[in-house]
Amino acid sequence: MLLSIREYGVIEDYGTNQPYVIGLDHICVPTSVFDYLCELSSQAKKNGAAIFELEGRRKIKVDNYVGIIQTPCGHTIEILPKHIELPVQQEDSKSQEFHKEIENVIKKERALLRKMLRALWKLPSPREAGSASLDKLDLPLSEWIMSRFLEACNLLLQRGVRSEYQCVAEQSAYLKGKLNIQRYLTQPVTEQHRFPIEHDIFSLNTAPNRLIKTALEKICKLTKNTDNWRLANEIRLKLSEVPTSRLPRLDFPQWKSGRLYAQYEPIKVWCEIVLGEQTPSALHGEWHGMSLLFPMEKLFEAYVLSKVEKAYSDHYRIQRQKSNKYLCHHNGKDRFNLRPDIYFEAKNKNIHSNMILDTKWKLLDQNSEDQRYGISDGDMQQMFAYSYMYLEHDGPIVLIYPKSSKFNKALPEFRLNKHEIDQGKNPEILVLPFDLDNDELIGFARKKLSH
Repeated sequence: MLLSIREYGVIEDYGTNQPYVIGLDHICVPTSVFDYLCELSSQAKKNGAAIFELEGRRKIKVDNYVGIIQTPCGHTIEILPKHIELPVQQEDSKSQEFHKEIENVIKKERALLRKMLRALWKLPSPREAGSASLDKLDLPLSEWIMSRFLEACNLLLQRGVRSEYQCVAEQSAYLKGKLNIQRYLTQPVTEQHRFPIEHDIFSLNTAPNRLIKTALEKICKLTKNTDNWRLANEIRLKLSEVPTSRLPRLDFPQWKSGRLYAQYEPIKVWCEIVLGEQTPSALHGEWHGMSLLFPMEKLFEAYVLSKVEKAYSDHYRIQRQKSNKYLCHHNGKDRFNLRPDIYFEAKNKNIHSNMILDTKWKLLDQNSEDQRYGISDGDMQQMFAYSYMYLEHDGPIVLIYPKSSKFNKALPEFRLNKHEIDQGKNPEILVLPFDLDNDELIGFARKKLSH
């Protein structure tokens, strides 16, 4: 059963009964699922990732992670971004109109998550056409990943699966290829009628093909979508000669690139994702289901970076996570590395100035009475350190938050205060919304050419 919940939603233990959804921010699950999530959370904490927070004896709260978790008992929990406001629940919570609005929110949140993942994995924009492609827009994340992999497999089969010559050593009743004379002379008399030979065969047993076959086997076991299951089995039969990979992590470095393997490039990234080899925050444990979790902070940062690179790379050299400055020096070494999300280095210093852009996945309120708007003290203190160490207080800092109904325009400019004996500059901090629907950084265009 598929259960959808959003960031910061509550998951409650419901005993041995069937799971059910109270809303997109509250679901009830059987004890087996709840215990597995608690175990998963404790494993993640050991690795420094807080996926869930305890809300009571039998309640946990989702942190700012999104993705999917498949449990050993067959349930799938889909965690979506919290980006769209839910409709106001009517007195009759079971009304068809209300449920349609909830389903519409789920579709939009899924589409947003897929769009941000494409930016994170640097995938080309998909070619959606026809009714078959439109049906896939409603798939949960796991099924969407599987469908993309199978589409890439189909394209590979159309272009042709590549074989390679491989050296085979075997005992044969007749001579073929190269005879291993030393081994033949040392054989017992009872084995003199068999020849130890080495010869080349043209085989489909290559590292890329083995990895593709392994991913197909995994999809056949995990998918709940009939189209994905049918297509995976069809492709698996066409690759029946290819064995599965025993150690994918050893086969991936053998995946060749270049002109001869150009047709394999579109499928490589999907194969890595399905097998969990290069997926951020992929969960590896005793249960090897399709469980993938991603921190929304990193997804938002990667997505904003992909859009500003396209828009402003003509005027700036754009660098992610610049990390050559430290906050202090201690015992002969620099300590406490400062790493702004996005660093803009002006190509023409006479026209443009260097800038720092930092993304925050938080909801602001532009009408708040305290005029802090939901910005934390830590965020502003962090911007002061970035400005001092990277810009020498001679360039603007841009704080970027997601656009929402309560934050849809640039906030009035902030100015960093300087010490009363300091005659330097007090640079500005711009707090801007990023429109995820239209891929626009609101209020930034008027500042991009300012010095």
